[in-house]
Amino acid sequence: MGELTTKEFNVIYKKNFKEYFDKPLKKDGFYKKGTINFYRLNKLGFLEGLNFQRHYDRVTVNFFISLTCCQAVKDSIGIGGRLGNFTGIEWDYWWDLSDEETIKVSMQKMLKIIQNELYEWFENLEEEKMIIKQNLNQKSCARIYVYISQATLMAKFKKYNEIIPYIKKVEEEYNSYPQEEKEWDWVKNIMEEALILKEKVKEGHKSIDEYIIWREKETLLELGLEKLLK
Repeated sequence: MGELTTKEFNVIYKKNFKEYFDKPLKKDGFYKKGTINFYRLNKLGFLEGLNFQRHYDRVTVNFFISLTCCQAVKDSIGIGGRLGNFTGIEWDYWWDLSDEETIKVSMQKMLKIIQNELYEWFENLEEEKMIIKQNLNQKSCARIYVYISQATLMAKFKKYNEIIPYIKKVEEEYNSYPQEEKEWDWVKNIMEEALILKEKVKEGHKSIDEYIIWREKETLLELGLEKLLK
């Protein structure tokens, strides 16, 4: 950070953050929650998110799409990665913040990647078949997460005959777990959601549709993002 004191650095960082991220991201439809998180809804009703992660004089950005129709994955990054994915250097790339001029240059570069490569990535996943494929091909989480979120995607996109096959996959994964792991809260939550979906299938298409509408709204409320509700 050169000769800057920590206080001086923080003032400069916050000033430039506001200029290069707060203002343009708000213009692009993002809602800022807290100091480092930005959210907006895409045309499918899913959350597009940005999380800025700073470590001393370096910064990176985590990006993600959160499936609002699935309660089990609402607190996880799920589909996404880091901004370094688009640099051609390394996925875990961190931008330098060593002095005021470097902060400006780094933030300008980051914003350019966000508004071009990342927005293009977001846009591609506004297609139904693309988000289904991307979710199914996730490698960074347990398969039981993938299967429960696929089941809810099938419900959202009215692929009613494909819901139960994914619920069965959830149950198969659950049955393969040791008893101790079956008692974990996140596993119980997944099974609870699977049982709800199963019941909605029995009740019929209208019940499924109403549940998905309720679930998407409830997810936003649970995340404190009621301002995104229309």
